[in-house]
Amino acid sequence: MLLDLKLLHTGYRGHLRGFIRVVALSYLAAGFTMAQSLPLTFPDKSNPHSGEDCFVCHTRDGEPGKANFIKDVCVTCHSPAAVDKEIHLLHDASPLSERIDLPEGFPLTNEKLDCLTCHSVACKPDRSNKNFLRGGPYKTELDFCYQCHQTQDYQPVNPHEQLLATGAQDNATCLHCHIKIPTADDHPTISNVMHLDMTATCNKCHALHQHESNHQGRDLFHSKKAVAARFMETQERHQIKMPLSENRKIQCNTCHNPHERGLLQTENVVYEHPTGSNEHYLRLSKEKLCYGCHDL
Repeated sequence: MLLDLKLLHTGYRGHLRGFIRVVALSYLAAGFTMAQSLPLTFPDKSNPHSGEDCFVCHTRDGEPGKANFIKDVCVTCHSPAAVDKEIHLLHDASPLSERIDLPEGFPLTNEKLDCLTCHSVACKPDRSNKNFLRGGPYKTELDFCYQCHQTQDYQPVNPHEQLLATGAQDNATCLHCHIKIPTADDHPTISNVMHLDMTATCNKCHALHQHESNHQGRDLFHSKKAVAARFMETQERHQIKMPLSENRKIQCNTCHNPHERGLLQTENVVYEHPTGSNEHYLRLSKEKLCYGCHDL
């Protein structure tokens, strides 16, 4: 089935925004693998871009050139599935969209993307353009993305802004973190259908600060009994939920509620500021949150 990339500019802009962070392109050239991902370059392959063996990519009838370049030879070293998953939708994807502006000199094959749309592969490496990006070198790899994609479509967003002006749930925002659009019916188990675990999800945008590293992953019930007791008492006293991981360890959403106020009635948050603001999405006011577990 042919995929039209303009579909990605409706409900899935944020998903594509993360997708086109093509820092991963450097992994493709170097043959590295990304954590918990498919290998972009097959491990048993040597690098044919050194210029030492032209006939890895060219047939032997005449001098190596475009005329005897082997069709689809890239996939003998690079995984099509990994390219689709880790870098950019490629196979069976059409760039023909009002939101895509394909520059002259970026060739298509049967009106579809292929490896040579983005890569102008030379026989010798170029330090200034090690990924053979067409039109390169570029100052950043995102500058290359914007050769086709419009910059205004990929401005930074706040995934915690989850309500539309009408008060309705913004389903596109949900998909930054969740695999499926959450509903009130499946909320208690929705953490099981996220793209990444809780810590990895939050760390996509937030650095792990010192106070988080001192708490993150700690088993609350293997600490002092008084701490566990105060934790349970705090939830009861304020009528809030401070969720732990499945194995009872502290995670980001134990102290922070990642959802916008009013989105989930089942997750009460104590907003004590007169305006109802809560910049850090804390489940309790800063003054009370630490005392929720610690007798300071």
